[in-house]
Amino acid sequence: MRRRAACGLSLLALVSAAGQEAVSARPVTAIRVEGGDENDRRFALAALGLKVGQGVDAAGFQQALAAVRLVDRYRFVEGTLGADGVVLLRLDPLLPVAAWRWEGDPLPADLRKTLLPELRKGQRLGPQHLALLERSAEQRLREAGYRQADVKATVEEGGRLLRLALALGAPRLVREVRLEGDPAPYTRESLLKVARITPGRTHWTPAVQREAQRRLRARLVKDRRLEGSIRLAPADGEGGTLLLEIRPGPKVTLKSKGMDLLGPLWGRPRLSELVPLARAERYAPSLLDEGDGRISAYYRDQGFPEVKVTHERVVTAGTAERPEAVTITYTVVRGPRRVLGTVRFEGNRELSDDELARAASLPKRFLFLPPHAKAEAMKALEDRVTAHYLQRGFPEVRVRRRAESGPGGAVDVRFVIREGQRRFLDALVLELPPDPAFPRDRLARSLLLALADRPVAVRGTPRYRSDRRHLQGFEGTLETTPEGARLTFTPALPLVRNDLALVVSDLRQRLSSVGSANPQVKLTFEDDETRPIVRIQVPPQPLDRTRRLVVQGSDRTRAEAVLREAGLAADIPLDPAKLDESQVQLGGLGAFQRVDLLTMKDLPGQEKEPWQRGDLALRLQERSPWVFTESFGYDKTQGYHFGLNAQRLNVGGMGRTVDFGLRAGDQTLDIPALRKAFPTGDIKRSVDSYSIGYTDPWFLPGSLDTLLARRTRFHMEGAYIEEAQAAFFARRRRFTPSLEWKISSVQSVQFGYRFERVEVASNTDSDGKPLLADQDLFLLARTPARSIISAPYLQVVVDRRDRPYDPTQGTFFLGRLELANQLFGTSTNSSYVKLDLRHQWNWPVGFHAENGVVMASVRLGLARPTAASAEDLPLSERFFGGGSFTVRGVEPDLLGDVQRTDSLGNKLAQPIPLGGQALVVMNLEYRFPLFGMQSVWAEVFVDTGQVYRSLNPDKGVETPFPPLRTTLGAGLILRLGFPLKIEYAADWKRIMGRPRTQDERDTQLKSLLISAGFQF
Repeated sequence: MRRRAACGLSLLALVSAAGQEAVSARPVTAIRVEGGDENDRRFALAALGLKVGQGVDAAGFQQALAAVRLVDRYRFVEGTLGADGVVLLRLDPLLPVAAWRWEGDPLPADLRKTLLPELRKGQRLGPQHLALLERSAEQRLREAGYRQADVKATVEEGGRLLRLALALGAPRLVREVRLEGDPAPYTRESLLKVARITPGRTHWTPAVQREAQRRLRARLVKDRRLEGSIRLAPADGEGGTLLLEIRPGPKVTLKSKGMDLLGPLWGRPRLSELVPLARAERYAPSLLDEGDGRISAYYRDQGFPEVKVTHERVVTAGTAERPEAVTITYTVVRGPRRVLGTVRFEGNRELSDDELARAASLPKRFLFLPPHAKAEAMKALEDRVTAHYLQRGFPEVRVRRRAESGPGGAVDVRFVIREGQRRFLDALVLELPPDPAFPRDRLARSLLLALADRPVAVRGTPRYRSDRRHLQGFEGTLETTPEGARLTFTPALPLVRNDLALVVSDLRQRLSSVGSANPQVKLTFEDDETRPIVRIQVPPQPLDRTRRLVVQGSDRTRAEAVLREAGLAADIPLDPAKLDESQVQLGGLGAFQRVDLLTMKDLPGQEKEPWQRGDLALRLQERSPWVFTESFGYDKTQGYHFGLNAQRLNVGGMGRTVDFGLRAGDQTLDIPALRKAFPTGDIKRSVDSYSIGYTDPWFLPGSLDTLLARRTRFHMEGAYIEEAQAAFFARRRRFTPSLEWKISSVQSVQFGYRFERVEVASNTDSDGKPLLADQDLFLLARTPARSIISAPYLQVVVDRRDRPYDPTQGTFFLGRLELANQLFGTSTNSSYVKLDLRHQWNWPVGFHAENGVVMASVRLGLARPTAASAEDLPLSERFFGGGSFTVRGVEPDLLGDVQRTDSLGNKLAQPIPLGGQALVVMNLEYRFPLFGMQSVWAEVFVDTGQVYRSLNPDKGVETPFPPLRTTLGAGLILRLGFPLKIEYAADWKRIMGRPRTQDERDTQLKSLLISAGFQF
């Protein structure tokens, strides 16, 4: 009876406990946070991961508290979950560290600045951060030779004082160096000096070992002892003893027969670069055979398919057993340089020879010469033929190439083709789970990738057209079905496995974006010989969502900025693309040196904790708030300048930036030696400025988000500018605020306002003499001496170029409309409306632009005075042309109307450009690698354009709108990280011997143009 009673009581106890546990899972009715400031509370709520209405039990609540503690900015975290569902969270935040002190063993002098470079004042040093500092310091000490180093970090005074207890232990020193082998002609002392090893003082570390090995090998290479060998390692069983085994070997002379000795002058590799003796860490006889292979591969790539390379090693001093000097001669029999000849096809039944020939056509050398018979060129032919068949619905095609000798030494290529069965596809069918968490319309978009890269919708219908060249005329009809979606093709689409793989890949990516941890997609082909279809099934699968975000390392940056940039609110689909975007946006904020987005299990010590995929951790490392940069630039149109820029990052902890800029040109420095070294011709030119700017990446969040984009960027700049140009010398005081919206990754819209006070006077020549009297400047150029420009503007930019500073493909468009009206405060004699449109196209020639780039650009500028009292624009607002980036065969700014006499009819020493109200410029350019060198390119170009003085010329003017002026030119481009261009151009009339006007002769380019970049 007692046993039965005891069992009954135990069962009752279990039932009672189970009932209590079930009751403990209650919905959250409110969340209250006490202690800390607004940032502490925001970070704590993000880590807590709870929201009102969410059910939580005792274990889940304790896990939420553990996540808050991992934020690592609190001395302690306490919380309670009340019976009424109210969550009360108490925080005691750490104070920012103000000082730190080393204790214990003295810190080595050479490690004082490098041991903990990431430690800065203002950081919150919680347990996680302290453990990271300890591990980093110990690792660096061990790398410095202190194998037993131990560091303990503790904080006091609420976090304001950091104490670092250091125990170094005995360092691992090199106490003795034992020399083995025959080091002659080197001595022990010279070898240790080269290796920078001092017995009794040098700490033996892996870094010291690698550096010593490298230095010794470099010394052998420098002395041409390429067959020498070195071994540097601790002696077995002898602590502190280092074994240095060296065999210098003979002096080696590399020679070649049959190679172009002047080839290195044209960018071709040297013999020492092809034979890997000098670059190898240690010598081996197989390196000589490797040299044969490298030289052969190089010449085959240059179009010598029959090249033969051999080498001979001859002892020229000493004996065969103990050689003192060796000569290694590589003999190259290049054979004839072949070009690709006729391409023939065998076995093709469905596709014609003409169609295959067009598909296999390779770009010509220098636009008209046949390509060389390189191995990669013939492989490219085979790949093109195979790809053409695959795109036409031949999934089983097999293509083999055979090279044959052709007439004139050319290499004919014959392709033997087995086409296999051609297959078509009538429809794609997508089957989805009935769960509404799988968005049908969004997932169905993946089907369209079988038809087009960017499907073109037929307005008002469910039909789409293809944008692929070989699928012109094909259409697809996308319809939703009770099971998912169906894409029907008209006519039947050639079956391309790569396109189906693209559909499946995109579908998996879209499933990941809705939270699938392991996206599952099944694909089956159903061929009933009348309507073949591919069925794509998405089986039911769990979807993950974000639960919480633990932010570590954000000390100066406010929680509002971090959480806003991350955009990882709780309970959104766990999208990998969104996670990558969050990292990029946080990095772009400018506040962090490093941004790591991990799962909670990736944090140290959390591997075995019950965190889920939606539990995320953001580890941040803030950068120094000040950044200083220097620059130098020069071109003939603006002279030289030295630049100094200082940036104060993360102002207010919100990612805002303050810029201080100085551009010091000839007007500021006034150094004759620099003026002579960087000439601007007979006219003194410079642009000097002093500026301060302010940028807010998020301007008034929530108030302007619905205008054009989610984010509004605000920029404000004030500047004082002194500008010396051919037509004038101007002092500008400028204030420019602007708002910018990033519509997409390539499109942006900017609305701004420019307030500028301009004072204009006559410029001087290179000797300091005025080019024009001030009264003549205002009389002849019809420009006011002082102007106030108050102008709102609208600017649209669409940039699809792959690299803005050196584009190889893509387009660029800029449109700017500016309105300077008296309504906004513009001077009565200076009001105008101005439109500036620019468009640029870039087309690569060859694969990845290996044969160059063709660039075309058009610029149209129009400006019109809007005040009755102003017949013309102020000089500072007119269009000027000539020189770099416009018409390069004309002297800078001298395109269009120029003034040659003063008001008394006397001839001026220099013609003065007057600019105009309209500008038209068109450029066509082909730039290409020179002699195959990617670091040195050449260019040929044609520029045409004109500047028109007025849109409403005076009556009786003989040529109110003069014809466009065309110049032809060539240039050299040095790609030194950025492209440096040296150009010269001449009027096409001069080249063709046609008569020219006096204006054209006086304003022609008189010297070389030097500029940087390709933008027009």
